[in-house]
Amino acid sequence: MAIRAAISNGTIGQVYYGEVDYLHGIGPWYGQYAWNIKKAMGGSSLLTAGCHAMDLLLDYMGGEVEEVMSYQTSSQSKYFKPYEYPTTSVSILKFKDGRIGKVASVTDCLQPYYFHMHLVGSNGSVLDDKFTSLKWAGLGKDRWSMLGVPVVDSGDVSDHPYQPQFQAFVDALKAKKPTPLTDFATAFETHRVVFAADCSAAEGRPVKIAEMK
Repeated sequence: MAIRAAISNGTIGQVYYGEVDYLHGIGPWYGQYAWNIKKAMGGSSLLTAGCHAMDLLLDYMGGEVEEVMSYQTSSQSKYFKPYEYPTTSVSILKFKDGRIGKVASVTDCLQPYYFHMHLVGSNGSVLDDKFTSLKWAGLGKDRWSMLGVPVVDSGDVSDHPYQPQFQAFVDALKAKKPTPLTDFATAFETHRVVFAADCSAAEGRPVKIAEMK
């Protein structure tokens, strides 16, 4: 929420470039591996895992995506050989107002879980749990200041803030209102961008979101 506040209150100005990346090696040591390796179940690196990064980038950037270009590759590690689809992708997003963004989904890495965020704005930037801002007296662009927020540093979903999200969903149902931030329309748009990215990687061309009927 602190990062969203930094955007909405103008602390970092207009975000004109953003990147959110999901790096989590989903190998045989991980619970979902048995079904995740199958194309019919996992779908793609972006659909099975990187969609979380896409969700966050679209929320932070706002606006509509016009076009996406995506590339895919795979690790040669024996742990990821059973996958029926490429396990790493990089997607470049072009928004209708000219801003750009990037989402990497790397589910075949051999490293600690890393959910990377970097937002570049007209008054400053946010990098994971650090920020700079020319809007605050005493802060400069030559060093980072720390945000007092926890970072998502584990693939264990028990560490993630799902409980308040589920509570918000239940509260919205009772109130007969859309769920804040995660309503159906928002999820639908994220999936349109994800499917456009996968289509782009498969066909080797930029794909307009308008093509995803």
